[in-house]
Amino acid sequence: MSLSLTYQHVNKIFGEQSKNPVHALKDVSFTIEPGELFCLLGPSGCGKTTLLRSTAGLESITSGQILYGKTDITAIPPFRRNIGMVFQSFALYPHMNIFENVAYGLRVRKTAEDVIKRKVTEVMELVGLTEELKRNPSPTGLSGGQQQRVAIARALVYDPDILLLDEPLANLDAKLRRYMRAEIRRIQKATGITTIFVTHDQEEAMAIGDRLAVLRRGVVEQIGSSNELYTCPNSAFVSNFIGKMNFFASKATGEQSAIIDTTAIEIPVKEEKVRMKSRARAGAGVLVGARPEQMEVVTTASGDTIEGTVQIIQHLGQVVRYEVVIDSAISDVPLEIDMPCMLEGVQERGRVYVRLKEGLPFLFEVEERN
Repeated sequence: MSLSLTYQHVNKIFGEQSKNPVHALKDVSFTIEPGELFCLLGPSGCGKTTLLRSTAGLESITSGQILYGKTDITAIPPFRRNIGMVFQSFALYPHMNIFENVAYGLRVRKTAEDVIKRKVTEVMELVGLTEELKRNPSPTGLSGGQQQRVAIARALVYDPDILLLDEPLANLDAKLRRYMRAEIRRIQKATGITTIFVTHDQEEAMAIGDRLAVLRRGVVEQIGSSNELYTCPNSAFVSNFIGKMNFFASKATGEQSAIIDTTAIEIPVKEEKVRMKSRARAGAGVLVGARPEQMEVVTTASGDTIEGTVQIIQHLGQVVRYEVVIDSAISDVPLEIDMPCMLEGVQERGRVYVRLKEGLPFLFEVEERN
């Protein structure tokens, strides 16, 4: 049975003695529960791969502890940590058939031949490659998705305590990525192995993970389920990284309301959607944030609408996305607004009006936007 994985005040500084050290991980502390599929998410350079490699023992941390259950694995060498790892490049051996690729870790451990055959057969059945194992070609004779599953099978075959996946879907096409997201979740739940999945793709993380940790500049910004991060982001950065958020430069009129700059539109905000570290003083700069579905495009003006021009219309299946450039300087990028259907008479380059739905917008501190 898997145990919890705990990070206690983990710091990693590259080039600590140099003139320009890089603080890749800054006081990282959290716990991954036994059997959990946990995603590390963030932009390039945020520290997610450094944390994964530190877990595997491929990077030594500068300070702090990494615990598996109650065992401190910080100083244990990689080959003694019993960790399976799947790389972005798959790292399969083209000169070996797929049986030998999967069996490699068992042979290194000097496992008996009958046990190797049984375990390889079992894990290839788990990843859905029984027929391919009968043919037993080189990995170069398989599709990208099949190669990915061989790499996962190789990491699972020796029953690791922890499974690490470093952007394993990055080299697959969009349709195959969606399929493999479901496959990875199915395989992980079937094995119950504590798993860390690293990605910069927020849709991928939301689809796969039980919980997600959003990192920025080596700091864990927020941890929660995909629903918690989407509906209750604790900062403007998290809100715009998990899904899309439209921002409006605004000024606070109270603790739970703001007036959008250059307009007379006052936006009331529900208490649970206020993301301020301290009380917002009247007149202080703030950001009003609204997701695409928390806004609407209308064809007639009213006291709570903002005028703009439709730049692009995209039919995405379940929704129609309108990109609207508004006339004032309150937002420096086009707004993205999702509507349930095409609006009659509205075309690209046409004039429209935008409205924020009552009670749905968020209120953020200005300095949190990045």
